[in-house]
Amino acid sequence: MIKNYTYLLSIVLVFFSCSKEATVIPVTEENTIVPVTNNNAFETIYNTTNTGLLDDRINDIDFSSGLVKIATENGYTTFDGSNWNTLTMSNSSLPSNKINCVETSGTITWIGTDNGLVSYDGVSMTIYNMSNSSLPLNKIRSLEIDLTNNLWIGTFNGGGLAKFDGSNWTIYTPGNSNLPSNSVASITKDNSGNIWIGTANGVSVFDGASFTNYNISNSPLPNVSIYDVTIDQNNVKWIGSNGGITRFDGINWQTYNMQNSDLPLNLVRAISLETSTNLWIGMAGQGIVNFNYGNNTWTHYSSNNSNLQNNFVNRITIDSSNKKWLSTENGIAIK
Repeated sequence: MIKNYTYLLSIVLVFFSCSKEATVIPVTEENTIVPVTNNNAFETIYNTTNTGLLDDRINDIDFSSGLVKIATENGYTTFDGSNWNTLTMSNSSLPSNKINCVETSGTITWIGTDNGLVSYDGVSMTIYNMSNSSLPLNKIRSLEIDLTNNLWIGTFNGGGLAKFDGSNWTIYTPGNSNLPSNSVASITKDNSGNIWIGTANGVSVFDGASFTNYNISNSPLPNVSIYDVTIDQNNVKWIGSNGGITRFDGINWQTYNMQNSDLPLNLVRAISLETSTNLWIGMAGQGIVNFNYGNNTWTHYSSNNSNLQNNFVNRITIDSSNKKWLSTENGIAIK
């Protein structure tokens, strides 16, 4: 389904100080866009018509020991390469059929739903919610396991950020910390163990003691609505927002958008790194683009020039065979 939207975004800016001084590097080199017309660009398309998926809207995908774990709008689905299995409220202890995110830690699969957090060992489920734990909000948006095996939980607007070590909860909100927003779309650990948080009011970095915040008032970030933060092996951060994709190496900032590059749409929702210079970028309305930072080339795939079935890409996950699994609003596409 192809949609064209005009987005009107109203943002209330909250100002925070930042201890790091930023330097802007303008994008001045000539960009090269590679045209694509390929009806076989994506080798496999999975949806409700040819699999055991119960819903075509895919929110997240994770991999563990040969098992594909899929968060959908109607249940938690697994695929082992041959068999599909879906757990819902009707055949399991899931507290909601709407699954927003999934994260694996050892033998445990953490499932973020619209009505609580689930710990699943493959047999039984333990449910955490506002009634039986210190979880600040039942509507879970993002999950991450840090270097010391703590679980970090981001919620939709109202709950903020939570850390859970298996026994104890620590809650961070704008009311009790310098976290800039209660809406947390993305959580990522860097190579030093810092936690990078994509919020509705910029990027925040937690070093274990305090938050350092970046927003449009104290940094070159083009937009405060952050949807994804991905970190490469050199500790370079790639930040996806409603203003395009931004590269931040700790000192220098470089933003690519529709105005200064061949990025097809500024509404970036997902970033996945094939290598430190080869990025796959998912957008809300223009499919995906493969950006080679080394030679500054852009290759765009959408439903207009390929067999991609939907242009709204929520997540891009790369498996051990280097295949890209796209979570779209009309099933899964594999490249």
